Amino acid sequence: MPTNDPRRIPDEVTGELEEARQAVINGDDTWDIHGRNATYFYAFHPGHVLRMTAKKLLYHDYIRWTDFETAEIGVRYTDIGGAWERRTFSSRADNVTITKISKSSLGAKINLTLSLDDCWSLRNWGNGGEKDMRYKKLVDENADFIAQIAHYPSYENSELKNGGYCGLTRVIAQGGKKERVVLDESNDSENVARDKNPAIRITGADAVYLITKSDRTFDMGRMEDFAAAEHYELLDRLNDETCAVAEKYSRSGAFDYDAALRPHAEKQSALFNTVRIDLGDDKKEALPNEYLIRMQQKSKTLLASMVERAYNQGRYVQICCAGESFPRLYGMWTGEWNPSWRGIYTMDANVNLQASGMNTGNLREAGIGYIKFVLRQIPDWEENAAKTYGMTDAIQVPVNTDGDRAMMVEYNRWYPFQYWNAGASWMLLPIFEFWQCFGNTEIEYNGETLDLERDILLPLLTKQANFWQQLCTPEYFTDAAGNARYEAGKTALNEGEKYLIIPSYSPENEPANYHSPITANAAMDIAAAKDGLRMTVEMEKKLQAPGYEARVAKWEALAALLPDYQFDETGALCEWAMKEYEENNKHRHISHLYAAWPAYETQSNPALVAACNQAIENRNRENEGEDDTASHGWVHKALVAARLKNADSACHSLYMLMADHLYYTSLMTDHYTHNSWGVFCTDTSIGTVGMIDEMLLYSNTGVIEALPALPDAWQTGSIQGLRARTNAQVDLAWTADTVTVMVHSDQAQELLVSVCGGESRTLTLAAGETKQLTLDR
Repeated sequence: MPTNDPRRIPDEVTGELEEARQAVINGDDTWDIHGRNATYFYAFHPGHVLRMTAKKLLYHDYIRWTDFETAEIGVRYTDIGGAWERRTFSSRADNVTITKISKSSLGAKINLTLSLDDCWSLRNWGNGGEKDMRYKKLVDENADFIAQIAHYPSYENSELKNGGYCGLTRVIAQGGKKERVVLDESNDSENVARDKNPAIRITGADAVYLITKSDRTFDMGRMEDFAAAEHYELLDRLNDETCAVAEKYSRSGAFDYDAALRPHAEKQSALFNTVRIDLGDDKKEALPNEYLIRMQQKSKTLLASMVERAYNQGRYVQICCAGESFPRLYGMWTGEWNPSWRGIYTMDANVNLQASGMNTGNLREAGIGYIKFVLRQIPDWEENAAKTYGMTDAIQVPVNTDGDRAMMVEYNRWYPFQYWNAGASWMLLPIFEFWQCFGNTEIEYNGETLDLERDILLPLLTKQANFWQQLCTPEYFTDAAGNARYEAGKTALNEGEKYLIIPSYSPENEPANYHSPITANAAMDIAAAKDGLRMTVEMEKKLQAPGYEARVAKWEALAALLPDYQFDETGALCEWAMKEYEENNKHRHISHLYAAWPAYETQSNPALVAACNQAIENRNRENEGEDDTASHGWVHKALVAARLKNADSACHSLYMLMADHLYYTSLMTDHYTHNSWGVFCTDTSIGTVGMIDEMLLYSNTGVIEALPALPDAWQTGSIQGLRARTNAQVDLAWTADTVTVMVHSDQAQELLVSVCGGESRTLTLAAGETKQLTLDR
């Protein structure tokens, strides 16, 4: 939904870079970006709300259900007329939503009215640009469809100023009567239709089928012509497309819901069933969500059935969002205007958490959607680096994107995301991981066929490496004693000196003794730079394009001159590698543990493992009761703990999520563990999949390690179908004594296969070969 906020990077940001650096190097925490107020991306908005009104009777045995394997949802209840059922699915095969309403078990006919709610009736109406849009409710004369068509606000600076959206529901009544009626007038001033409140009345039907589709356009014409228009190209297209689906599945003059469901269910089940998890039988598998959630909240330990169902729900949600893009904060859903944080994609944790189990969870389609999501943003990322830092052939990621644009606008003094440097490395890592898990492939994008290695990974990794190279300047450095220094005109580092990453921002925190988040040497930046350069070097070595040896040497030399980490008096990894700063552990983010997750630096550094474990302990202790209700913070901690092979810490984070007031009865998750805001949010639901995958399997090129962070309570169990970051599929089954590992490799390779703390063996596989071995724990 457009607003009047600008859609371009402020020109003044380029000239502010040296001011920011000088403020930081001189310890001036009062520099406020000249009092800038952030501007914001557009908000995700709802489509039309179809209301089904029938005579109210006393009812009982009310049940809602979701089938993860078919992505079908349903409602059943019983009243004096018998048992009634509605079933709905959104078709992966036909790109429409189809609903079936059946007559009752006792033969009672269907009598109902289909109408559209006024836009203003939804929560948070009027807080954004929607108050300046215009719309119509429409029903055709034959009552074949009911639709809402809307023209977006005509703000001059918006690419959607001549655009709009439409939602259309085709109505098929089997038996009985269907007619167009006009209900009491709407008092919605944004509704410019002649008949403000048309509806469809159905009487005496045996079944009713609804086929719904929505879309938007950038070309609906001028706002001033919208009210008088009689025809709309977008509405006509949706009408034709839903009509085609109705005809496609008509059998002997009647719509066949099961025939329409079948091709969709085949696609959905193929995705969902790639992974199966079993943590043991606790006799609670058949309980409804409501009871299971309450039992988990009262239990002092994790319930296997709750963990399994939450895991499966997370996979279901990610599959629903998989294809052409990636889950927003709200997944792909919203039932309100102006949802919290505008329902955007947040790339300093939330998108990243939702990608944590995407590749290892064997959801290739989600990975392809993620790649396309990133590719759409690249032009803006390039302009961000050019404008913020004056860079060439480099990319910089903003904290947020609305899915259309990703320019650097959402920043101010307290959230200086224009100096958040780690984003590109973090956002490219899941694409690199996709390559590790599934091998090289071709991606169809914008009418082109792109080679993942040559056309996507190496060019983008090189641009992020260029970012780090151009960010580092010998004028700002740490001397051999670790002191931050500035020497104007300095052209090279001396022996023992390191680059100073300045400015730097550790989301969304600041040192305890320095009251500005614009800082230097954030540990996140150091780790992201190292890992980004590592990926670039690995891809250069893989492709070996002419001159690659010199490029590898350049990137390895840069990595060697990056700042060293620092450690506090407890031995914890410091959030800023600056002697001048004091740690601030009263915060939900743990971005400074990037070296552990999503990077891999701790795998070969026991001292860094201990430092990261201590940092988590400090955070949990000092942040308790302060800022520890954001559910994404616990997901992040669990992912880090699993990489650190700290089973107790990972289990604690998982328990904090499962046992608190986080889950709705649909098993969707809230942004907060105490439901204080009621913010529907999917990063925890989907992030839970990544948490559990990491607890059960660690992998990297040539390495597979079973059960790196297994909770004590999960002494027996199995998981099938995980992908390892070495182009292989892995099945695990374990008891208290042994682990059976089955590996199917898609390439010829030698693997080190082990159990965390137990036996290890070398396994040699040909491409396409499967081998199984049993290891002692």
